[in-house]
Amino acid sequence: MKNQKLTFIGYFLVIPLIFFVSALLWRWGIKHTDIGVVLTDGLAILGSYYLLISVIGSVRIARS
Repeated sequence: MKNQKLTFIGYFLVIPLIFFVSALLWRWGIKHTDIGVVLTDGLAILGSYYLLISVIGSVRIARS
């Protein structure tokens, strides 16, 4: 049970948060891209990521 909790925290909280903060810092902070473009691109990528991880997680649960 503890392993599942750590997996959830890693895949659904830590990795997306690191990605979003780094994309925001790089594209908006350093490259000076418009904040609207940065937010829509980052959130679109995170939406795709969450969909993919949910499908993979469902398959893993169904197999066990």
